[in-house]
Amino acid sequence: MPVMRVARESQRTPLTVTFLKVGQGDSTLLSLPNGKHILIDGGPHEAGEAVIHKLIEKRIKKLDLVISTHPDMDHIGGLIQVIQQVPVTMILDSGKHYYSLTYRMYIRSVKERKIPFIAAKEGQFLPLDPNISIRVLNDGKKKDANNESSIVLQVRYNKADFLLMGDADVATEKRIIDRYSVHADVLKIGHHGSYTSSSARLLTSANPQFVVLSYGKGNPYGHPHQSVMKRLRKYGMQVYSTASGDIEFQTDGSNIVINRKTPLPLLK
Repeated sequence: MPVMRVARESQRTPLTVTFLKVGQGDSTLLSLPNGKHILIDGGPHEAGEAVIHKLIEKRIKKLDLVISTHPDMDHIGGLIQVIQQVPVTMILDSGKHYYSLTYRMYIRSVKERKIPFIAAKEGQFLPLDPNISIRVLNDGKKKDANNESSIVLQVRYNKADFLLMGDADVATEKRIIDRYSVHADVLKIGHHGSYTSSSARLLTSANPQFVVLSYGKGNPYGHPHQSVMKRLRKYGMQVYSTASGDIEFQTDGSNIVINRKTPLPLLK
């Protein structure tokens, strides 16, 4: 495939996507070119403080949108502290209800802060920045299990594509691939690298250059599963893990920089 030609000095304000180190869980921060900020999940309860410290470090004083991909504790636990301490303009929820103490605490925090709360709808676009396309590829249907209900997001900035899979399983991957084009330069692997996700069909359809795994070292679930790692090695994808620290991607829509290293041209 040809390398996309890029001007030496881009005039575009960058999009920054940071996959946060939150232990055994998920949390992703999007900083849009127009200055708005989106937090997707907050990791487990104990990660809330670390997420807040990251916001302080980046001088982020408010969140324009918080997205709760699904109600598992390792995704919404840390959001409780964030919601209680950081101004949040709106929350986009999967729409999946769950009868757990963590979920009740999360909902109570939203109500106490009187934050507008809406359920995601598959196919909808989130109009936070006119230069960024953010589309929901999966939402929380009542009949589905929590992981099947994960919000899956496709984020596009010019030629740069990010696919954020939440904890979506193989069956959900299949439904998405059958309905949408899922090309991605950066793929956030589903369900922390569990064998229930990251099918060969998804990897070949997305065909990412870079893959991110979010998990904690020494977790009891065996994440990432050896079968997933074998597939990633087979397809020659560059793999990054939050177990070793935050992973930050910055793009002007033409080049992509990983943790502020040398810009790499996107391949098409």
